[in-house]
Formats: sequence, structure tokens, C-alpha cells
Amino acid sequence: MSLRVGKPHPDTAGVSRAWLRQACLRGQMPAELLSTEDREHLVHTLWKRGWTDAEIASHTLMSTYTAARIRSRLRLAPHRPVEGAA
Repeated sequence: MSLRVGKPHPDTAGVSRAWLRQACLRGQMPAELLSTEDREHLVHTLWKRGWTDAEIASHTLMSTYTAARIRSRLRLAPHRPVEGAA
């Protein structure tokens, strides 16, 4: 199953969409390999866990700008970092 219409990303041509989504959720693959819909689902899932934009960005290998833009597009309020956290 191809992840995109047209040419698939060479590193993911033989990978199922579900496997890739789970790998990105575990932080094992960069979110840029996902479709727009799947990146939105990933950000929403991590946001529901209470993660900040910076935490989501670091875990998914996307920029904080991209994480915040996706969260904003989903109309989700930003989570603030916990004070005193290391």
C-alpha cells in the first residue's frame, strides 16, 4: 500500500500505513513520512497526552512551528510546559 498518490517515499514504499503511523507515534520514524491526515492524527494523539508543541516536535522530528501550526489547525489549545520540570 502506497502512502501517497504518485511516487511513494523510497524508504516507506513497502511499509503499511498503520505500521508507519505506529512507528511515528513511538518516535522511531520522522512524521514527515506521514500523510497530512496522519500527521494531524499524530499531533492530536500526543496533544491528548498533554504534550507541549516542543515535546511533540522533538519526538516526531518536526519543527515546533509545524507542530504548533497543525495543533492550531485542529483548534487545540496549547499546553504549557510544567514549571520545575527538568
